[in-house]
Amino acid sequence: MQLNLITLETVKTQLGIGDTTYDTSITAMIPIVSSDIRRILNTEYNEYVYVTITDTSADFISGIEFKLGQVVTGTGITADTYIESFADLTSTYTMSAVATADGTYLYPTVLIAQWPAISKMIFYKIGKQSTSSATEQQLSSMSYGPVSKSFSDSEINKKYDYPNIYIRELGTPYARMG
Repeated sequence: MQLNLITLETVKTQLGIGDTTYDTSITAMIPIVSSDIRRILNTEYNEYVYVTITDTSADFISGIEFKLGQVVTGTGITADTYIESFADLTSTYTMSAVATADGTYLYPTVLIAQWPAISKMIFYKIGKQSTSSATEQQLSSMSYGPVSKSFSDSEINKKYDYPNIYIRELGTPYARMG
């Protein structure tokens, strides 16, 4: 199991950041937001599945169902690898990257569909690190690339300290937002 649910490269891709200006801040926030995601989604992503992985293939066989687009971690699995396809006839899954070593287990984690929300949550936390007039007016403001957004106090989830819209983007429409 690994703490980080997303890599620096994926965050930058999701946010459209092409330079290294925010690399240190993003890297510092990735484990914090990853921990928050586990708390928000009420899962540790610590359950593993026995599989057969070879270091010459992106395929593996499993006895359980993975979701297409589900990010997986494990021995020999590069970061941000996800389930790309499933072959019904052979019950074989294909990952987005070839394994670098043989392995016998995978940890299923978030879905790639959650990467945009996670990336925005990371950048939101970075924006909260500095004091600005928006903060003084009980607004939280963030900018990434050409986009800038301010959130009023009523738009911030009191329990998790993120904008409600980002929590909903994680796919938790029935979670209590109080």
